[in-house]
Amino acid sequence: MEEERSEIRRGSERKKGTGNKSNNFSALRLCAACFVFAGHMGMLLGGKTPTFTGFSLHWLGVSMLFLIGGYLVSYSWLMDPHPLRYGIKRFMRLWPPFAVMVLLMTYAAGPLVSDLGVHGYFGSWYKLYLLNLRFYIVYAQPGVFPDNPIPMSTNGSLWTMPVEAALYVLTPFILSLLGMRRKNVPGRPEDRTSEEKHRKRRSLVIHVLFIAALCLGDVLLRIFAGNKQIIFYGTDLVYAYHLIVMYMIGMLFVREELQKTLSLQKAVLFTAVLFLTEYAGEPLHFAALYVVFPYLIFSLALAKEPVFAGVGRRLDLSYGIYLYGYFFQQLVIQRMCRAGHPPGYLTALVLSGILTIPAAVLSWFLIEKPSIAIGKLFRPGSSS
Repeated sequence: MEEERSEIRRGSERKKGTGNKSNNFSALRLCAACFVFAGHMGMLLGGKTPTFTGFSLHWLGVSMLFLIGGYLVSYSWLMDPHPLRYGIKRFMRLWPPFAVMVLLMTYAAGPLVSDLGVHGYFGSWYKLYLLNLRFYIVYAQPGVFPDNPIPMSTNGSLWTMPVEAALYVLTPFILSLLGMRRKNVPGRPEDRTSEEKHRKRRSLVIHVLFIAALCLGDVLLRIFAGNKQIIFYGTDLVYAYHLIVMYMIGMLFVREELQKTLSLQKAVLFTAVLFLTEYAGEPLHFAALYVVFPYLIFSLALAKEPVFAGVGRRLDLSYGIYLYGYFFQQLVIQRMCRAGHPPGYLTALVLSGILTIPAAVLSWFLIEKPSIAIGKLFRPGSSS
């Protein structure tokens, strides 16, 4: 009888959670990676960056990734709050594909592309790029892309990696401080006592106030320190804070109380607010972003009829596009400019996409999928 009850509970989790892919998260991650790719293309060409509702496309893409990450990582911890298993799963998802990319850039792509030639490259300071393996981000490689509009930058996307890794470590502590427990997750059996309901309400209020304080701090930071840099361990803490806010908002939507408010129709209607506030000043515009954008993303992700639930089930290209897209964009720009045919936006986007997609496919099948499988070996009950 106890085994039957356990199976019923697991079925409930799979139905309402993320276990059976009955959501649009993978499709949205792919969309976010494409946003980053498309936004970077305009920036790398030295021209105008594509925007939507006044925000650059690559910024919206990165924000989407951190919103979704805040939700999924929090959900993972709450479903199995075991430090070792959690750490292994997060490590295997993030680091192996990233490490392979860094090694390929250091020992294969770098010497082949460098203006110094193979001997000149390996006789120079190429090993500095290996600091990326420790999440100390280094963008330049000897003689690589020195004449591009954004020079000496092999992969500008990497700046988010140390931020993501740090948030993985901090997530269990933050959830604990905010009073988040397994019972906060939709689909979990919960006590209906007045004490339990009071505890959940108090936890929700604290969580909302915490997010509001973070958002207020972000608006003030943009007003008074918008052009300043505070570098720690190779990472700009000002830009990192912008993403931390999005990640924390994503954590908030794990709560059942928030998920009950989601509605696709309301989300589409609320999106008009972003257009209306585009010219109302940065503080109001970003305040609208903190409320409307997450509501839209999670209304799409957790829609009752997830039309795109099958996307990414067998082939998830989002991480590969994020890791390799920037390099191939720089490569296309360099080659075409040196051939005397500076590319337009659409031409560069298509050509770099043709190179990036195969790299993302190989990354998924050779690195990411096996790494995820290893992480799953440590799930509860796997030893039996």
